[in-house]
Amino acid sequence: MLGHFNSIIAMASNAAKQAKLPMAAAGSPNDENDPKKPTIRSCESTSVAANCAFPSAIRTVLPDLKQLGKYYGIYTAIGTLFLLVLKDHIRGHKTNDFIDSLYMTVVTMTTVGYGDLYPHGIVPELVCSVLIAAGMLLFGIAVKIAAKYLVFKQQAVLLNALHVSQKIGPTEALNEIETLKIDYTKCMISLAVMGVHFVVGVFVLCTVEKMEFEDAFYCAISTMTTVGFGDESFSTEFGRAFGMIWVFTGTSCVGQLLLYIVEVYIDIEAKKFVKWVIASNVIDRNGIEAADDLEKDKAHGAADFILYKLKDTGKIKQENISSSTKNLDVDDRSVLKVIPTQSSEKK
Repeated sequence: MLGHFNSIIAMASNAAKQAKLPMAAAGSPNDENDPKKPTIRSCESTSVAANCAFPSAIRTVLPDLKQLGKYYGIYTAIGTLFLLVLKDHIRGHKTNDFIDSLYMTVVTMTTVGYGDLYPHGIVPELVCSVLIAAGMLLFGIAVKIAAKYLVFKQQAVLLNALHVSQKIGPTEALNEIETLKIDYTKCMISLAVMGVHFVVGVFVLCTVEKMEFEDAFYCAISTMTTVGFGDESFSTEFGRAFGMIWVFTGTSCVGQLLLYIVEVYIDIEAKKFVKWVIASNVIDRNGIEAADDLEKDKAHGAADFILYKLKDTGKIKQENISSSTKNLDVDDRSVLKVIPTQSSEKK
């Protein structure tokens, strides 16, 4: 069973290397003499070796993040240029042409859409329609990057945990995993940053835009959640210059907080899954070996293990085994009453 477990680690590591996954180095079974080999404790992790996986996951999506930043920059430049050219066809309260164009581009891209500036005419409406569609496409790319980050991180967590289990033993690994706690630090930091960002926005709305506190509070909430009713918005030149930055960073803060909340939930489920995988190895190996009755010359081999796993996964039932072995000279009692035993003759 242990050899089977080791072969799984080796295959997973090789597959990770071929796919250039970040966890390949952590999953290699050939680094037993490496003084820098990872362990659950050496990672100083509180989320199932997640801190070991976190830098690798970030490195994996970093090129995508850079590319997304370029897309946002191109979008902002093109959108501002078109709206600046079409400034005479933009209706609403205006301040400075360039600031208004940039402000409207950001409000459109983030799907806030106050409505304090809006297109009038066929061409401006078509341009804004394209900007809206492109903004949603960028949002989809951001979601894809977030999903990739979570998937790669959890792959790394699983392979790191299996690797540690191979090094120190499944039982010891289970004991260590049991003492680990889920890390809520990133959630707390993100929530604090979002709170500070919200307070700054309310302050500017009250002081620069001369809103009442309740109106500023309402405007900040509707903006950061991208609802943007439009009855309260930025109307001064400085307010819009501040608003184009505040709107983009505010919606980003909310999105990042949601990502970290999902990450915590996935860490909880990953911890359960890793414990189940490692515990299955302990049960399979110890259960089958303990069921060997050497005094009666009975031992359980590969066929017994295969039957055990088929029944454990629900592929077959005990009655199927019994009906297949009733005409054979085989005792269908099994380890843990699951698999039939085999007789072995001493040589």
